Amino acid sequence: MTMKTIRVSEEIHTKLSHLGLKSETYNDIIARLISAYEKEYLEDFTDEDAEYYNERIRQFENGNYEGTRKVDLDAIRAKRSQ
Repeated sequence: MTMKTIRVSEEIHTKLSHLGLKSETYNDIIARLISAYEKEYLEDFTDEDAEYYNERIRQFENGNYEGTRKVDLDAIRAKRSQ
């Protein structure tokens, strides 16, 4: 396997060290973090999910907002700060 050198700050180096198990290399730690990120944010939609979202997009593009509700971001922010 070809290896590359990457530069990280001392802070990130320390955080990586704390995230790793004794037997893990930094490569292992980073690979595990990437895998967790991909699982959380990049999982594929099922065909059924994709069709649902594509249909909703078509409806929005045609001005059909049935089944949606307006969200007041200022009210949400105010509620969070309480």
